[in-house]
Amino acid sequence: MKNVTLISFALTIVLFSGCSQKIPEIETSAPVVDSGYNEPSTAVTNDDQINQMENMASDTSFGSQDERIGAVQNEVQTVYFATDSYRLSDSEMSKVAQNSSIFNGDLANDLSIKIEGNCDEWGTDEYNYALGLKRAKSVKDSLARSGVEESRMSLTSYGESTPLCSEHNVGCWQQNRRVDFKLFP
Repeated sequence: MKNVTLISFALTIVLFSGCSQKIPEIETSAPVVDSGYNEPSTAVTNDDQINQMENMASDTSFGSQDERIGAVQNEVQTVYFATDSYRLSDSEMSKVAQNSSIFNGDLANDLSIKIEGNCDEWGTDEYNYALGLKRAKSVKDSLARSGVEESRMSLTSYGESTPLCSEHNVGCWQQNRRVDFKLFP
């Protein structure tokens, strides 16, 4: 009778425990407020982007803080990585440098920055969360070397849980190996 009770109890625990779900790791050095994400504009050259940001800083047409954040968010570029890597290539370093100029500009210098690491679908959940965090930290360190205050930046890793593309091909996987930026007051 004791064995039947123990087995019943064990089965009940197994049935109700289910699978655990991972929660993205978030550095808690700054409050996180999601203001939405817009794809960066690619229609203008890099110099044009910096000039536009400087012009926007003197423009008072941004009535609300959300409009200002949206305008800055549209100029920030996503940073991409090679497979199983958190090393920044030269082309991606130039994007980080341009983002640094934007973050240190008059329009964005008082905003906090959430740096979000993402991965493709390959690898275990644990591996992808760790790799996403390493990618975010790599970008944070580069931004800090470019003059962005570390106290303004926080990190999070979404691993493979927020793909931009869900097809199963090389082009899609490349889009998902990235670091995104979210700005908030």
